Amino acid sequence: MFKKQALIGALTLLLVACQTTQKANRPANASDYENDLTAPKLAGELLLVDRKVFDQPEYGMSLKYVDESFPEDFVTVYIYPIAKTNWSDTEKVVAEELQFVMDEVEAAKKLGKYQEIQPATMQMVQFETQGKQFLGKQAQFVMQTHDGAEYHSEAYVFIAEDKYIKFRLSFPKHTARENTGIDIVKSILPEIEVPKESEYMYALRESHRKEMIQKLMKLLMDNAKSDQS
Repeated sequence: MFKKQALIGALTLLLVACQTTQKANRPANASDYENDLTAPKLAGELLLVDRKVFDQPEYGMSLKYVDESFPEDFVTVYIYPIAKTNWSDTEKVVAEELQFVMDEVEAAKKLGKYQEIQPATMQMVQFETQGKQFLGKQAQFVMQTHDGAEYHSEAYVFIAEDKYIKFRLSFPKHTARENTGIDIVKSILPEIEVPKESEYMYALRESHRKEMIQKLMKLLMDNAKSDQS
């Protein structure tokens, strides 16, 4: 236990140092993940070892966790703005984003990153913990690398505020892990608090809304002229 606490302390210092090296050209009115995002440093046996804010605000940030008992596992959480002006239909929005995730996996295979990707099974997931309700979508599939190693992989997409919270998990198929992907999600997700909509994203969405209204008005006017002719 002392060893793990010491490791947490060392990693905390490392994470703070990494945050201070963030590129200066990141827009000042974008989400302040360093100060406004909360994530667990320790979730069960998972230890937060990397916290990265991307320079481009649309990419958000990532969190990487490791389990000392299963060093070959990959547990990464991505938090990034929803590229929409409305996300009230949670089930539809997370389903669309998860399909995009799977399209990216398939594209990676075509580019030669994986030898084979078995067809994914997808389903909605819902659970309640700490008085909070969580609704998202899950994909499970098997990836095979070029050296023949097979990984059980899972992807999850949830929504918090105006952002996606995406989990990408991969475990070697021979691993005798007792807890599943959803167990890992349940240990991390409830402890994550994301920043509210930033001025940067609000401005982008407002610009898009106005553009769509202008296109709609032009279409209506063109139809009216056609009816009059």
